[in-house]
Amino acid sequence: MPAGAGDAHPDQRAGAHGWRAAGHEVGVNRGHAALGERLRPGGQRPRVSRLPGVALKLLISGGLTWYLARGLDWQELARVFASTHLGAFAAATLLFVLSNCAGAVQWHLLLRAQNLRVTLRQTVVLYHVGVFFNNVLLGNIGGDAVRVYDLRRLTGQGGAAAAATVMDRFVGLLSTCTWALAAYPLIAGTERAWVVSVLAPVWLVLVGALAVGLSQRLGRGLDTLAERLLPPPLAGFVVRSRRLVAVYRARVGLLAVVLLVSFAVQFCRILVYYAAGRAVDMDPGLTYFVCFQPVAAIVAALPISVGGLGVREGTLVGLFEGVGVERNASLAMSLLGFVAGIAASLLGGIAFVMRQVETEQPLEEA
Repeated sequence: MPAGAGDAHPDQRAGAHGWRAAGHEVGVNRGHAALGERLRPGGQRPRVSRLPGVALKLLISGGLTWYLARGLDWQELARVFASTHLGAFAAATLLFVLSNCAGAVQWHLLLRAQNLRVTLRQTVVLYHVGVFFNNVLLGNIGGDAVRVYDLRRLTGQGGAAAAATVMDRFVGLLSTCTWALAAYPLIAGTERAWVVSVLAPVWLVLVGALAVGLSQRLGRGLDTLAERLLPPPLAGFVVRSRRLVAVYRARVGLLAVVLLVSFAVQFCRILVYYAAGRAVDMDPGLTYFVCFQPVAAIVAALPISVGGLGVREGTLVGLFEGVGVERNASLAMSLLGFVAGIAASLLGGIAFVMRQVETEQPLEEA
């Protein structure tokens, strides 16, 4: 259950809306501007530019988009978009909003297990802000880093915040792989369906990592191995991180609830693309979306493109082409699903602006 006003940390109660943490004398916009910059000894910031990385991502996204565009019938694609059913597209957007709300509940449960005193309202706002940074901006500041940064300022416990956020991502990846692999036998005989089976070793690695993180015996073995093979600072980091994750070992019931919520979150995101497909009269069957969308989501999450653009579209077009879906339709479906995510993410942008006003207002009065 979310913490009430009476049990909130004293530093969290400073400010009219509970957003001003101890030592938070600067506005949120300045804090986020410095988020990705590590300080050198003496307070100097590194001069290494992130421009080459962003440029490479733009190049990859642009190159893949150009490759897809080569074989398109532009008049047909324009016709597909012109005949989009707006009701189905609105449903896709609402499904993405619903998945974000459920995802915030999932993250909140993991935060509470780390004894972080945050209310459900704070968690929902921070989660949506993180989604906004992930989906809307170019990606040199990750949404997960924003969430951890905000929680550290709010609670003073950066390690626990990072552990809960990593576990949140971990459970999401595990559940999305499980959906795809569970449905895979139903389409195993179709062309290119074998690509889904590539998720099997990923799933096994995730299960093994979860076992190491939660098992006392395996965890101690990992600690010993890290202390023997790694430099002391890195070994200490591994040991502390593993112990923070091990907190969930005593909360098996909570983990089960989190996993169920995560299945719902990921299924909603599959339905986003199914609804986007219906918006352009593309309906090969829900089973194919259950199998193919997780593959595209995982590939798009790799840090090799801008927002997964081009990578996601190429994956979905290639997979659906193997089951007889025309390229224009599958590309339109993928782009509409992406736009639905962008539209839903704008709620996080509004939350970011409103929270900034709430934080800075007391400073102006002072």
